[in-house]
Amino acid sequence: MKRIFTVLLFIGLIFSCVPEDHVLELELVNNTSETVKNLRVFTAGEKVSFEVDALPAGQEIAHTLQVPGDAVDGKYTFRFTRNNGKEESVTGSYLQEGDDYFKKTLVFDIQQNAVNVSHKNLEVK
Repeated sequence: MKRIFTVLLFIGLIFSCVPEDHVLELELVNNTSETVKNLRVFTAGEKVSFEVDALPAGQEIAHTLQVPGDAVDGKYTFRFTRNNGKEESVTGSYLQEGDDYFKKTLVFDIQQNAVNVSHKNLEVK
């Protein structure tokens, strides 16, 4: 009996030391009258985290990213190409104070002449 308890305690200690991954939801919204192309979301190290070829006018797309618990950089750069060939870039961040800073949706809202960046709280149950 002592041996089983010792083994279970050891396994519990191992799993309690594994860093927990967190979830970041991305939402890309096209509130223009034209399709936008080459949509890419990068981390601070210029690593592509998510990409899609095109997003039609009036449409949106959502994507879930697993963020390592030991991640120190919460900045994401969103790049896309407008229908006229102009490439645009905007940066957003998911970091905030508190326990639920990883329970956010990072929204990139493409307008005719701008890109708005906002957060929505995820409903985690």
